[in-house]
Amino acid sequence: MKLADLLKEFFCTYLQEQRGVSIHTVRSYRDSFKLLILFLRSKFGPDHIPQVDDLTIKTIESFLKYLEDPARGRGNSAHTRNQRLAALQSFFHWLAPRYPLYERLASKITRVPVKRTGSKVMPFLTREELQALLKQPKTHTSDGIRNLAILIFLYNTGARASEAAEARLSWFNFPNRTVKILGKRRKERITPLWPSTVRLLKLYIEHHRRPPRAGYADHFFINQRGRAYDRFGVRAVVKRHLFSAAKACPSLASKTLSTHSLRHTTAVHLLESRVDPHVIKSWLGHASVKSTDPYLDMDLTHKRQILDKFSPPPYVNGLDQPQGPMNGTDPLDWLGDL
Repeated sequence: MKLADLLKEFFCTYLQEQRGVSIHTVRSYRDSFKLLILFLRSKFGPDHIPQVDDLTIKTIESFLKYLEDPARGRGNSAHTRNQRLAALQSFFHWLAPRYPLYERLASKITRVPVKRTGSKVMPFLTREELQALLKQPKTHTSDGIRNLAILIFLYNTGARASEAAEARLSWFNFPNRTVKILGKRRKERITPLWPSTVRLLKLYIEHHRRPPRAGYADHFFINQRGRAYDRFGVRAVVKRHLFSAAKACPSLASKTLSTHSLRHTTAVHLLESRVDPHVIKSWLGHASVKSTDPYLDMDLTHKRQILDKFSPPPYVNGLDQPQGPMNGTDPLDWLGDL
């Protein structure tokens, strides 16, 4: 049986209509299956039409090894490997009772164990490192203003990359200095903005935002092609500026940082400002205050209070003035549209 037919039913009928999972879950599962299909084609040929029978336990185990292999694979962490496995197991949990022919296969794949990831200190930026990062965008260009707006939005709100990519113009209330953020499981939270953040975002919107193409008028961050950013685009912006900042701030070069590190940085700096963990839970959109516990073990040096004393970076604070359809049988043809 063609994998494409079952994936359409799994994604469109089960995940979206019956379970109503968040767009972030859909996209995470989508990316897992795109990687799996590309892996299958590397084995069977570029024109191979994936079949469910291709997904033997041996193939799935080889795929998981490929994900982690730093030399011949993607070099993913055990955590990412477990996320991809969870997507495959969810598919087979759905498949088994509906198509008894695959019940035995599904039983084997759903028993593949996750890897222990262990706990480690989450990387974050010091105040000095954050300043070095924020100085990297070239603010004499429109794209530089946009990139700085993305960085400061991530830091001020503690948003995930996917949440920044999903931001809409209609979610901002500039007079009240707040923004609505749509997080995991479609939970909404309202986050306050510094006056300097509001000024920077208005500067971007009024003078530097690229004209959006049809269908993207309400998206806040617009890329060079006139389309909305996705989470990969947001991550690319952060990664590029982290790389350049490391040349000016050597301590950054010794850290393994990502877009999510800015979210950790927000949490740590809030704790340094003596903000209650329950407030941080609400600020970051955590499901439980236990998610905030790892930050409590980090070195805390500054003592301030919530927004007014959780002060914006001086560099941004001074930047006030303008400076210039699912068709086809190939699953890769439509997974990208989810």
